[in-house]
Amino acid sequence: MSDDLVPFDFSRKLTALQRSLYAYILTLLPNRADAEDVLQETNLILCRKANEYDPKGHFQGWAFQIARYQVMAQITKTKRNRLQFSTEIVETLAAEEIDAKDMALSQKALQLCYDLLPDHMKKIARLRFREDAQLKDISARVGRPLGSVSATLHRIRINLTDCVRKKLPVVEAESER
Repeated sequence: MSDDLVPFDFSRKLTALQRSLYAYILTLLPNRADAEDVLQETNLILCRKANEYDPKGHFQGWAFQIARYQVMAQITKTKRNRLQFSTEIVETLAAEEIDAKDMALSQKALQLCYDLLPDHMKKIARLRFREDAQLKDISARVGRPLGSVSATLHRIRINLTDCVRKKLPVVEAESER
């Protein structure tokens, strides 16, 4: 295998793992921009080390371990920022490896619940959680006062949390069929 080429099977596995890998990194780093940077760096390292991966091994575990090392490197790099997790907390969180299947089921339940939201709540949720917009920007875009947007986001979180709790057993049962 050429050092410049990544095998198709490896590439397919890496592509399929992107959401879970990002979610894992995001649990270890509170800053989305840092998490995205670490995801990119992790992907580069994984591709560079593709020829070292044993196809019989656990791909997700291997990828998450490399991501954890990159998170630690990021924390070391930005140690001056007071809002960083300590390495002990990161190690504790990393030890509780996220189960990709459980995460996929939770995401499916969340999507079902999101689809049930009224349109005005969907718009606010999309702006806040998918586009990462600030409250003042959301307020301006939807033409509602800041306090109203904040209260709506609170209701959205409560609705989604309650709904996911109810839908998750149904989604899990469907996945076992």
